[in-house]
Amino acid sequence: MLLRNITSGVDVLIDPAPSGCFAMKFAVLTTNPASFAYVAACLSAQGVTCVRFDDALALMRTGHTEAFALLMIDAQQFSTAARLLLAGRERNANANMCRPTLVFGDFAGRHEMLGVFDAGIDDIISGHFTAEELCARVRRILRGAGKSTQVALDTQVVAGPYRLCRLTRTVTLHDEPIRLTAREFATAWLLFSSSGAFLSRQQIASAVWGTEASVAERSIEQHIYKLRKKLGFGPATGVELKTVYSRGYQLTVQPAGEQPQSLAPNVKLAA
Repeated sequence: MLLRNITSGVDVLIDPAPSGCFAMKFAVLTTNPASFAYVAACLSAQGVTCVRFDDALALMRTGHTEAFALLMIDAQQFSTAARLLLAGRERNANANMCRPTLVFGDFAGRHEMLGVFDAGIDDIISGHFTAEELCARVRRILRGAGKSTQVALDTQVVAGPYRLCRLTRTVTLHDEPIRLTAREFATAWLLFSSSGAFLSRQQIASAVWGTEASVAERSIEQHIYKLRKKLGFGPATGVELKTVYSRGYQLTVQPAGEQPQSLAPNVKLAA
């Protein structure tokens, strides 16, 4: 397959050989259609599906419903949109937002390239690169991070009688499907994948809405109400969603065969 390289303008041959296939989904943050097309073509022969995002907020909003094995960021966007994404990743500390990250393309200056490593990025590939070079970098990142086997594990969550699949965005209760909207599922995934932990409104707003809690607070309350109603949390399922004053929301899963324990006297539930 012939494709014009975005940096050199030279037609290059993309080797269709299937050796070392990844068979994964990568998120690509870029506003340049040509850059995305070249990266996607380089990786398609390895079984990789690339999904393009024009801005960091769009990527953050799907961070809990899409199972991306690798995040690729265009160097031209790193100093702006990418920094917002990385800051959001640190705030909500969700596994899907902590994927290995590769920055590609031409940097505005040497200081920009040095800033990439200061931000904790796994690797960079700058200037002209071939499909073989890109695949080699990707393979090294995934192998070093141990993500090649972890990706499959991170696509499903099982809690009591509930099963959530991030690839199909489905929830089942006792093997019966429950219909959720995209944002309801994103909220449910965040809660189930963080079971036992307290999630503040700000964490939920950043992860699901990509905004501040003050903007999304009412929507968060409505979605929590709908999830409680649709998923039927309670003693019958052994899974409860608690609203704890000054701390946020907590999804608790009761071990099989145990009776739910009452809250300690000093913990106050919000109305």
